[in-house]
Amino acid sequence: MYKAIIFDMDGVILDTEKLLMKCWQEAGKEFNICIENKHLSKMRGGTINVIKAIFEEMFGTDIDFHKIRQRREHIKDEYILKDGIPVKEGIEEFLKYIKNNNLKIALATSTITDIATKYLKEVDLYKYFDVVVCGDMIENGKPSPDIYLQACKKLGVEPKDALVFEDSRNGIWAGYSAGCDVVMVIDIDDKYEDTEDKIVYKINDYKQAIDFLQKVKEK
Repeated sequence: MYKAIIFDMDGVILDTEKLLMKCWQEAGKEFNICIENKHLSKMRGGTINVIKAIFEEMFGTDIDFHKIRQRREHIKDEYILKDGIPVKEGIEEFLKYIKNNNLKIALATSTITDIATKYLKEVDLYKYFDVVVCGDMIENGKPSPDIYLQACKKLGVEPKDALVFEDSRNGIWAGYSAGCDVVMVIDIDDKYEDTEDKIVYKINDYKQAIDFLQKVKEK
């Protein structure tokens, strides 16, 4: 049985990846750039520096990445102010299940600390986390393993005893490279060709996650 569960945030705890995709596309149009999911799949899960490097590789350095991202953030804030922060269905029940089974819980998100903390507190889920590690706390962002290694260190567990929940290619690689088992949470993308052998399970919802942990527990 695992000793700890580590979660990414966007697309895993919060149902925000679809919103972020919409905001990237709206911002892109304002700058005459067509940003599609094939582009976002490569960027998703990375810290700002990682995303910037991938963005410039795809669209060139003549386009001001920071201006587009700033516009994306403004559009996102307007949607959240209007509609609130969307939460993944069943996530709170799953967090309670984990707590009831005396497992430690950590967050490992590329989002900066202020925003991650604010969002999780607004949806009343911050209280479930024993450890929070954010993108501005580590040197190398996903797909590097740093954030998951740091989360394990703070939790006091070995990576082999931690189970990671991730939705993005960058995140799956980060968890796998750290030495953790990884469950893919199907969100916008349902698979990545170079990560299929890096995951132990795929879920569409958190009832499946509970079933998976029950089977592991009974072994």
